[in-house]
Amino acid sequence: MIKSIEKKLIKILLSFYSVYFFINLLQRVYLKTNGFGFRKMSWTELLFENTIIEIVNTIFLMLIIIHFSKWMIRLKFNLSKLIAIHTVVSIVTGILFSFFYIFIQYLAGNISYELSLSNLFTSSVRYLNTHFLIYFTSVFIIYTYFYSEKSLSIEVQKANIEKQLAQVKVNILKYQLHPHFFFNTLNSISSLIDTDAKLAQNTLVDFSDFLRDILFLKDSNLLPLSVEVKILKRYIDIMAIRFSDHLQVAIHLEDNLEDILIPSLILQPIVENSIKHGYSYESTDLKIDIDISKLDSNLQIEVINNGEPLVGDVKYGTGLKNTVDRLKTLYENDYYFTIKNRQNDIGVITKITIPIES
Repeated sequence: MIKSIEKKLIKILLSFYSVYFFINLLQRVYLKTNGFGFRKMSWTELLFENTIIEIVNTIFLMLIIIHFSKWMIRLKFNLSKLIAIHTVVSIVTGILFSFFYIFIQYLAGNISYELSLSNLFTSSVRYLNTHFLIYFTSVFIIYTYFYSEKSLSIEVQKANIEKQLAQVKVNILKYQLHPHFFFNTLNSISSLIDTDAKLAQNTLVDFSDFLRDILFLKDSNLLPLSVEVKILKRYIDIMAIRFSDHLQVAIHLEDNLEDILIPSLILQPIVENSIKHGYSYESTDLKIDIDISKLDSNLQIEVINNGEPLVGDVKYGTGLKNTVDRLKTLYENDYYFTIKNRQNDIGVITKITIPIES
């Protein structure tokens, strides 16, 4: 059974040969009509018998070239050896198929001269240059087709591998992030048990709801912004119980952005970083504003706090480092992430810009 890939190749070659036969037929008609050739050949012989014999001849030649070329490709000969072998084969097939063509014409009574080996060889040599060009054009089409298919297959395979690697890397980074937050929250609950058992219990309930939301995500690397904000609010509720009236967090979400896809749990480590580093002896009351809006074809996220400004170079902890790594994995260079002091060193602003995906 001929494979589908070979069926496509045969269709391409048949298209090429059809154009060649059409041009060849027009040439013969023109020459016979104007008395430049084929004077002894009737129109029936010219248009039908001759053409049918050539078509059958060419189909056999085409199949031989396809199978021979496939065999050559599998053996992986170098270019000089390929050209040399195909040259020899083109000469041999040219002589053999010319013999076959002339013999059929002789049986049909279209040849008046004596059918001798010398005459057969002379007639085949006369058409050898044309056969050579047809043979190597066919070889060129076959090799171009197989190597283009191979190149396409490699590109698809490469894209699948890169996608799988990116998926694995994102999952690894995401799962590294979860324990980082879990341990911090459990430590907070532990510290509340001795001072306020009821508050510790409420925090534990909120933390349980938060865990349920995360477990529901399973292996999702992207999720709708509405879901991300919902999870973030549960986290903020946990932090608000811990810091009581000393923490205010406001989320400003532009309309019609709820279905935009963003990396899962991308906001939580940024807010956590603002809380962790925002408090100081001078900044005991912390206010955090989370602004999410559309900027051209991108989604812009700003987390702004009025806490302790940055001193020196920013050192990324586990959460922020994983955040940046995930952005790079998912968007390559098509993202923007920065942390810097606000004007007059009143707090810190973290900004993320990513392409909008629905």
